[in-house]
Amino acid sequence: MSEQNYKDFFEEAMKQIHDELKSSGLENEFILNYQKLNYIEDTISEIKISVPSKFMWDRMVQKGNISKIEAKINELTGQSICLSPVFVSKPVEQIPSQAKNSDIHQTENNFSLQNEISNSSNSDSKFAPQNQTSAESKSSRAEQFSSPNAPTHPELNGDFTFDNFVPNGEHDYAYNACLAAAKSPGNKTFNPILLYGPSGVGKTHLMVAMGNYIYSQNPKLKISYIVTESLMNEFTDSIRYKSIDKFKKKYRKLDVLLLDDIQFLEKSEKLQDELFYTFDEIYNRKGQIVFTSDRPLKEINGIVERLKTRFSRGQNIDLKIPDYETRLAIIDKKLEIQGKSLPQDVKELIAKTFQSNVRELEGALSQMIGYAGLIHKELTLEVAKEQLADLISPSESGIITVGTIQKIVADYYSISVDDLKSQSRKKTVATPRHIAIYLSRELTEYSLMEIGEEFGGRDHTTIMSSIRNIEDKLKIGDTMTADIIKTLEKQIKTFK
Repeated sequence: MSEQNYKDFFEEAMKQIHDELKSSGLENEFILNYQKLNYIEDTISEIKISVPSKFMWDRMVQKGNISKIEAKINELTGQSICLSPVFVSKPVEQIPSQAKNSDIHQTENNFSLQNEISNSSNSDSKFAPQNQTSAESKSSRAEQFSSPNAPTHPELNGDFTFDNFVPNGEHDYAYNACLAAAKSPGNKTFNPILLYGPSGVGKTHLMVAMGNYIYSQNPKLKISYIVTESLMNEFTDSIRYKSIDKFKKKYRKLDVLLLDDIQFLEKSEKLQDELFYTFDEIYNRKGQIVFTSDRPLKEINGIVERLKTRFSRGQNIDLKIPDYETRLAIIDKKLEIQGKSLPQDVKELIAKTFQSNVRELEGALSQMIGYAGLIHKELTLEVAKEQLADLISPSESGIITVGTIQKIVADYYSISVDDLKSQSRKKTVATPRHIAIYLSRELTEYSLMEIGEEFGGRDHTTIMSSIRNIEDKLKIGDTMTADIIKTLEKQIKTFK
């Protein structure tokens, strides 16, 4: 079979899957699970595709995504074709050349990030790997990045590496920009980098991963990670004990400065003055600077304008709360690293319960792993729910599930949850079912397929039809439906 034959069919299959997910409002699922797969070559019964990692391939097989692609190809070709993975590391060329203005500030308009990285060269730089030729350097970098045994900085968290970070559609740019900066420190397109977002979304992880990666390439570099409040205390002590010159020398001579939580700088104008000069000293020597904050620069009061201007160079990148698919991927990755396993329904419970903070999700996962190790038997969903109960604060007890929605809707209409899951088409059942499905889509992160499973095994097209039924009523101003939706939403959100 010629290369062109199956390549066309593969690309058409991927296009159809993309269109289906996009029309269902699930384009992020395509970006996360399909977009990084690329055709390589084929035989009479097999198509080889590039996959970023075995971890990703295993997840896609488990989720049925690979079978879905194969089914599409087989439908198009009339042949029985299987997909075969070829695992490749993430190349820097995958870095997008532009990003949304709302998320990323770029100081050089219409500048291609790909070209900047490919054209930059550190072969003569202090950041280049030591005692290596150019060819050896490229080979070693690839090996060290993909190797779990790559050295990490003795003062940095060794668990925070690029290998251990799980990016999603929202975080792909942040991940690739930080990796590009780590591979080419001091490059003005990525210097400084400011990562901002709420607690627990991976800002510190990416920052420290950069430090670890740079250190793995050149252990002689001076790299420092510090939280802003600790820097403030150190600065205050240097004034008190008349050791300010020592403080200046320590930080101005750094090759890489990783400064966490700069929102606290608003408490100290004197430290801001010193940081301004420290910034210029490092930046002008082409050292790498990385900051994190819990909010964008424009929302931080009390930082002097000249320092804000410095922070605004390079890249300002917004890290958002990870979606359900990414949280599940994080759980799988943590389990893989530890060589542990948990039942799928327990993993899904953790991913759906701890929505806003990855640290809390990891804490819950650690508790489940520890408990499973103690009882020496398979962990059931019911036991997991009991064990997690103490970790859920009252404010988080409002985590919404399809089961909660079904119960409240069923009670409101004086029917049973079984009625909602049944095949009955009576209006007294069908209308509440449409509303429950609509609310499940609006108030949870369940996919259409997952919602369908919760409603008696219905397929995603049936679920979409129910959602559109309610959307159409709301669009034409059906006040009765709107009032019912509003009432039910309030009950669901306050359900204890």
